[in-house]
Amino acid sequence: MQTETGLPSSSRALVTLTPQTNDAHPHRSYQRVSNFLTQLIANARQLPQTRARQRAYPAEVIAAYRATVERIQRLNEKSE
Repeated sequence: MQTETGLPSSSRALVTLTPQTNDAHPHRSYQRVSNFLTQLIANARQLPQTRARQRAYPAEVIAAYRATVERIQRLNEKSE
């Protein structure tokens, strides 16, 4: 950008020309933040509902999937 003197400006500041408005969902970001903070607090306090949802060991997951597949196969065999 050139000034009245014809010399280039030394400023490189970024300036928004139009204000950003989120009128469509004005409270959406607050909801996300509050859910996240609630989860952090619950984890920090080791509340029961957060401990019950821990990840299972891979062997347990594989066994559960195999049992489900076997159940489905038995049901398919009965319906034939």
